[in-house]
Amino acid sequence: MDIGTVIGQLGSGQVFELSMDLHQGMPHHPVHPPFLYSMVRQHGTVKYAEGVSSANDIFVCGGHSGTHVDSLGHFSKDLVLREGHRAEDVQSLQGGLAVFGMETVKAFLCRGLLLDVAAHRGEAVMARGHAIGHRELEATAKAQGVRLEPGDAVLVRTGWINRWDAGDYFNQEGVPGVDLSGARWLADHGIALAGADNYAFEVVPDMRKPVHCFFLIERGIHILEVANLEALSRTRRYEFFFAALPLKVRGATGSPVRAVAVA
Repeated sequence: MDIGTVIGQLGSGQVFELSMDLHQGMPHHPVHPPFLYSMVRQHGTVKYAEGVSSANDIFVCGGHSGTHVDSLGHFSKDLVLREGHRAEDVQSLQGGLAVFGMETVKAFLCRGLLLDVAAHRGEAVMARGHAIGHRELEATAKAQGVRLEPGDAVLVRTGWINRWDAGDYFNQEGVPGVDLSGARWLADHGIALAGADNYAFEVVPDMRKPVHCFFLIERGIHILEVANLEALSRTRRYEFFFAALPLKVRGATGSPVRAVAVA
């Protein structure tokens, strides 16, 4: 379905924020850097004429801070990236990736679908380590009356974002998510982006990271993580216009995004 058709069906649709706030002290993955913020120039520090002043700030973050999109170069297997690029040939400390950096990632402006697996199961938050396979995804889509189409952004809700302030959101021992069979089912529909409200999209733990390898290396499908899907779930908005614009950071393996759904 093209963008014009989707927008035409929405009319004056409601805008749903899907991104989490970025702030000092926010949760972060243990292998990723924290988000750092400072107002380095406060009002009154810099003064203009007639009592006018301005403030300015600085923030530092990793490419995978908060709600973010993975580049296709985020993962490798045996030090080989997508399309056979050897990591040693295309990566550097200062330049990042010479291929598949975030500057190559398009803006995502497309039809979006919510597969609310948690609600379909009657659960607010799904159990740690629950693997969402293709049968459960298919059953959820059927129950919601939605059909996946090529080019869609498909967002899977586990309810895990409700653990954001609980201190264990980035739990390494078990987080619900999609397994490889579910990823293959999504990819077979020709989706453009797969997203979820957990931090890895795929089920945790599995140190092989099969879904990341399958999507990013084999199929060229970007992954959106740490999405807030609660408002969409509460209002049962399963189909919408989806927009997410990554920062064009040259060579980067990921980028925070401001993602919205209009339904």
